[in-house]
Amino acid sequence: MKAMQRKMNNKVNLHASIKEKLAQAEKPLILSHVRPDGDAIGSVVGLSLALKQAGKSPQGVLVDGVPRKFKIIAGTEDVRTGISGEYDAVIAVDCADMKRVGFPNGNPDVDINIDHHVTNELYGALNLVEPDQPATTSILAKYLPEWGFPITREVADALMMGMVTDTIGFSTSNVNPEFLRISADLLDKGADLTGIYHKTITEKSLAASLLWGNALARLKWEGQLAWTVITLEDRANADYEARDDADLTNHLSALENIDISVLFNEQKDEKVKISWRSPKKFDVSKIAVKFNGGGHPPAAGADVDGKLEDVIEAVLGETKKFIQGKN
Repeated sequence: MKAMQRKMNNKVNLHASIKEKLAQAEKPLILSHVRPDGDAIGSVVGLSLALKQAGKSPQGVLVDGVPRKFKIIAGTEDVRTGISGEYDAVIAVDCADMKRVGFPNGNPDVDINIDHHVTNELYGALNLVEPDQPATTSILAKYLPEWGFPITREVADALMMGMVTDTIGFSTSNVNPEFLRISADLLDKGADLTGIYHKTITEKSLAASLLWGNALARLKWEGQLAWTVITLEDRANADYEARDDADLTNHLSALENIDISVLFNEQKDEKVKISWRSPKKFDVSKIAVKFNGGGHPPAAGADVDGKLEDVIEAVLGETKKFIQGKN
């Protein structure tokens, strides 16, 4: 009973401290990870808009910018690719570790760390990490009013985008009644669920379709495991400018009779982005941490240095061992 009371008191104290820090900050810096997905972008934009509407001057920074398909909500036009001017607080959202922020000359110290990844390294002075939440945007939607920031229609759109994309349209196994209630509250505030779903889940650009075609042509499988590769040449041939995978990982996760899928996404300078998916059976975050990555049980990733063929061999070797229960 006493342990439970201490836990409750700690949570109350944490939220009081976050509320105080946000109230004091006039020029907050809001960061998230490289190759940002909808949850990272929705978190940065939603929080930035909420703070701006309270009279503050936030700057949202994503090193890789905002991919075109996510530029459907208000506020994305203000996101920068580098820090500009002074700031008096640093807030990291949807980022399990600061290595993933990607600043070439080092990362600033973080005052508030808000995230839902089970592998979060608790690097902030204040750490609000709730792995049971399907998205970081749902954490913000839950607590922004408690911290004194009303959710307007524009904020609701940003948060809804993160919640839709991180759950592949409310279809992942971690979607729960609370998450759906939070979504309903955002709908009440004017969030455009239909438009956001269509633009971020259903609609595909011609370039993304060509990228998928190149990668799926080399799809391989062995027992419960399937994998494929996106090369730098694929990206150039498809005229696909972003560094992400055009959501191909979500397609791979739906393959019949496959328990783990792996996507190798080649980057410049002999780096490879790895994405593991296992919607039901395996905790793939346990594989990702072996490569200094992280994530969730059904979805995890890592950035690995090395030649593409060497990385593929090493990752597939560890993944096969994991399936066999040997690591």
